[in-house]
Amino acid sequence: MSLSNHCVALIPVRDFRTGNSRLAQTLDENTRNQLGRWMLERVLKAVGSAERIDEIAVISDSAEVLTLAGEHGAVGLFNKSGGLNNDLEIGRSWAKERNACSLLIVHGDLPFLTAGEVNAFLEDSKPPENAGRDIRIARSKDGGTTALFTRPIDAIPFLFGERSFEKHSKAARRYGREAQSFESFGFAHDIDSPEDLEFLLSREREAPAWLASAPMR
Repeated sequence: MSLSNHCVALIPVRDFRTGNSRLAQTLDENTRNQLGRWMLERVLKAVGSAERIDEIAVISDSAEVLTLAGEHGAVGLFNKSGGLNNDLEIGRSWAKERNACSLLIVHGDLPFLTAGEVNAFLEDSKPPENAGRDIRIARSKDGGTTALFTRPIDAIPFLFGERSFEKHSKAARRYGREAQSFESFGFAHDIDSPEDLEFLLSREREAPAWLASAPMR
């Protein structure tokens, strides 16, 4: 591991049972828990199999989430949630302590994500002296941000939330950089609404068999 190229990936994940209130309209608590575990495992596998990632940390308010992270070789950072952006600042501080020079934020509800997509997302990033290439944003289908790469790790503030793709792009320009956008199937499709769940179920080859038979509200 070269500290000059040290890249840390942060995956923020709320408690599987209570973290996504929109899915509570459709799935009971136990099924949401099972779905959350399944999605996080797939994201950890994709990120863990990608090149150029030196360490992975999962930030969560749930002991169950952190235990699962450890089972897949990731560091667990317990943090009583103060909102996504504040949680990520905790992760950024930890990455600084690890002497990271670049940071990758990836959401934990991207069940279609592959290691190839993570590699493609990172492959065009350049050293910090090239100011036009050190911020990359993966856009979700609704204009959000499902992944963010920054080098240096404090290049811009975290602005996750509604229309965050646009907000992160504007922040990059404010700080004298032009963010590079990235779109792919795996990064575009997060699962955080009943409509997203229907889409997942429509893709029979990717959806887990148990989900199709789970009770729906």
